[in-house]
Amino acid sequence: MAKKRKKKKIGKKEFLFNFFSLLIIMCIGIYFGGRSFYYYSKQNNTLNSEISILSEKIVANNRVTKGGDGLHQDKEGYYFKGSVKNNYVKFANRDFRIIRLNKDNTIKLISEDNASVFMWGDDSSYKKSNLYFWLNKTNNKNTGIYYETLPSVEKFLVKTKYREDKLLESKVEKSNEVYSDYISILTIDDYVNASGKNSYLNNGKYSWVIGHDQDDMNLYINEEGSLEGTGNYESYGIRPVITLKKNIKIASGDGTKDNPYVIKQGKDINYVDQYVKLGNDMWKVYRDNGGVLRLSLFKYVGNGTTYNESRPFSNNTSEFNTLDYNNIGYYLNNQLVPNLSYSNIMLDTNYFIGEISNDTSLNYSNIFTNVVNCKMGLLNIFDYNPTNNLTDYYLINTMSTVGSMAYVYNNLGLLEEANVVEEKYIVPTISIEKKVLKKGNGTLENPYTME
Repeated sequence: MAKKRKKKKIGKKEFLFNFFSLLIIMCIGIYFGGRSFYYYSKQNNTLNSEISILSEKIVANNRVTKGGDGLHQDKEGYYFKGSVKNNYVKFANRDFRIIRLNKDNTIKLISEDNASVFMWGDDSSYKKSNLYFWLNKTNNKNTGIYYETLPSVEKFLVKTKYREDKLLESKVEKSNEVYSDYISILTIDDYVNASGKNSYLNNGKYSWVIGHDQDDMNLYINEEGSLEGTGNYESYGIRPVITLKKNIKIASGDGTKDNPYVIKQGKDINYVDQYVKLGNDMWKVYRDNGGVLRLSLFKYVGNGTTYNESRPFSNNTSEFNTLDYNNIGYYLNNQLVPNLSYSNIMLDTNYFIGEISNDTSLNYSNIFTNVVNCKMGLLNIFDYNPTNNLTDYYLINTMSTVGSMAYVYNNLGLLEEANVVEEKYIVPTISIEKKVLKKGNGTLENPYTME
C-alpha cells in the first residue's frame, strides 16, 4: 500500500517571495496592458481625427444604440433619435442637423432654424404649395428662392425622397407615392422616428411638416413640439431639408454646436448668411446675385440714428410708399438714407410689393405684380430670412392696397397681422455691389468691410 506523501509546508520566506513575485507580474501586466491601451486609443483617436468623409465621421463618433438617445440603425441606414448633441453641420454658412445617414452614405439634413415664415397656400397638396415652389427651382417663373441661396446645388446635393403620409393619432399611414426633389421639409416619419417633441428636432418654434392628419388637415409643429392639424391658409416657419451626396468631405468639426462638422466647399461658396459692416452698422446678406448683394440690417432701426425703437408702418394703408410722408417707405428713403455715411454705395433696387391675401389665393407669385424702386426697403414675406435673432417687425407686402392691415414677422415661426398705425420694429434692407467690399471674411467677428 502506497504511503501518503506529506504536504510540504511553505515557509514564511518562500510565501513572501511568491506573493511579491505575483504582485510584480501583475504590475508589469497592468503597466504594459495600460500602455498598449493608451497607444491603441491614441492611434484610434488619430485615425478618427484624420477621417475627412462625413459619413465615416458620423459612424466613428457615435456608438449605435438600441434604446435611448443617440445613433440608431435600421434597414435604411442610421438615424439620430432623442436629445442629440453632436449632429450639427455647417453648410452654405448656415447650421443644419443630421437626420439620418442613408445606407448609400448620403446624409439627410434639416435646417436648425426657420428659413422663412409664410402661408401654405390655396391647395393642401405639398407639390402645389407655396413652400414647394419657394424651395425648388421649377419651370415656373420666380421659383427656387431658397434653392438660389445655396451654392452649386447639384455638386453637393442629391434629391431628397419624401412622402405625403397621414398621421392617425400615434400611427403613421404611409403613402404609396414617393417624390424626390433637391429641397423639401420635414416628414411625419422623420419626426416620429427622432422621438418628436423629445428630440433635437424640437427647436421651440412653429414649422410646417409634409403630410396630413386624419381630417386631411395640413400639419405643423407647435412651440411645445407637438404635431397639430391646421388650415392651409395659416402661416408657419419653413425648415428646409436637403440630402448631401456620399463622400462629402469636411474641413473640421466634431458635430457639436460649438464645433459643427464644416463641409469642405472649396471655391463653391457665396455670401448669403455672411456679415457686412458698413459704417457702424452690421448687415447680413440674404441674397447673392453674383455682382450684387442684398443686405438686411442685423438690428432694429428707429427714429434718426437711434436703434431699437418701434414705429408705425403708416397712418392709413399697408402699401409701401416712398412718396407719402406718413409712410415707412418715405422715412427710410428720405430721412434715414441721407444720414448714413455709406449712402453713396446703395443701389436703386426693385422691391416687389404685390398683395398677398385670400383674394389672391395666397399665391406667392402675386408679389411680383407690383414693384417699387428705391434705395432702402423691407424684407418680403417670401425672402430668405437670415435675421432669426430679430422679431416683431414689419414686412413690405400688403394685405390689401386699400386696407390698413400689414404683415409682421415673429421669429417663433409665425406671420402676424397688425394695423398699420401700431408701432412695430423696422428692419431695413439695401443692395450694394460686391466689389466695394475689400476686407474681412464674412464672420460676425471679422465681417466684410469697405476698407
